[in-house]
Formats: sequence, C-alpha cells, structure tokens
Amino acid sequence: MKDFLSYGKMALVALALFLAACVLAIVLPVLKRAGNSLTKSRSIEKAALEVLKNEELKFLVTDRVGAQVVVESDTGNPILGGREGYLIGTARLYYGMDLSGLGESDLRLSGSVLTITLPQPRELDFAADLDSFRFVSKRSGLMAIADWALDRDQEAELRRQFKTAAITSMRSEGMIPRKGDILARLNGVAVRLGSALGVDVRFE
Repeated sequence: MKDFLSYGKMALVALALFLAACVLAIVLPVLKRAGNSLTKSRSIEKAALEVLKNEELKFLVTDRVGAQVVVESDTGNPILGGREGYLIGTARLYYGMDLSGLGESDLRLSGSVLTITLPQPRELDFAADLDSFRFVSKRSGLMAIADWALDRDQEAELRRQFKTAAITSMRSEGMIPRKGDILARLNGVAVRLGSALGVDVRFE
C-alpha cells in the first residue's frame, strides 16, 4: 500500500513537471517575441528622440514671419497739449517648437505607427531691424518742455513697446500659425522620418 501511494505521488510529480514543461514551451516563445517587440519599440523611440533632439533640429523653426510694424502712443493732456508718437520699423519673428523637452512619454509606438506629441509652438527668437526704425513725433511746445524737464524720451518709450506691439500685430493679422496648421505641414513630410525609422510617423 505504501509502495502504491509512493508510486502515485511520483506519478503526480512527473505529471506536474510535464505540464509545467508544456506551459513553458508555449509561453517562452510568446515572452521572447514580446521582449523583442519591447526592445524594438524602445529602440525606435530612442532613435526618434535622438533625431528630434539633435542640436540642429532641437529648436524647430516652422515659420519666419516678417512684417513692418507701427507703434503709436498718444499721451497728451488738456493742460500741456498733444504728445503723439509713431515708431515704424521692420521685425522678424522666428516661431516654432522647443523639442529639447521631449521625453519617452511623448512617443507612443502602436503597431507600425509612431505617434509623437509635440509641445505648443511659441516664439523662439525675435529680431528688429534697428536700421529700419523711423520715429515721428507731434508734440506741443509745452509738452516738449515737460519732456525735457522730466527727462522723458518718447522714442525710447516706443522702442520698449516695439516687440509686444509687433507680435500682437502679427497675431491679429493671422501671420502666426496655429498648432493645427503646423502639425498638418509636419505630417506632410513625416514620411521621411518614418522611412528612416521603419515606421509610420504621426505628429500630434
């Protein structure tokens, strides 16, 4: 009887080992494929990050907006008279995206499609052509005396307002694109990046 029970236990152990071997035979290839897929996914995402954060591309300038800007002010009063000023000049805005902050969480690989979430576009650089500046002032005699006595420089005041006025003007004229417009253009050329990585790239 003891021999029979011992034999039965041995049979159960052997059966358990056999079933375990079968399960491993089925699961291991699946785990291996998943591991390869994960490694491939991370490799693609890493390569994409390296491309996007390259020094030459890190500050992705999507638009260069140039415009002639007029900044004006009217700070006269009934006592001293009029004090109108106009500053006319040319400005150039470099607009786009700062890609230096992109991380792995901004990239998602699903099948053969790599989706890249880009940051909000913003001003990357602003340049004013100082040689193009023209200043026009219309002041009463009393206001001119007041400016001299108070050490006020009307042209300097307008120069300090130039950048803000220029960007406001460009935006109101529709010269600064929305993120959706930029994404549409980038997705139009995403095939080049996708070909290099071996996947379809989509920017959002």
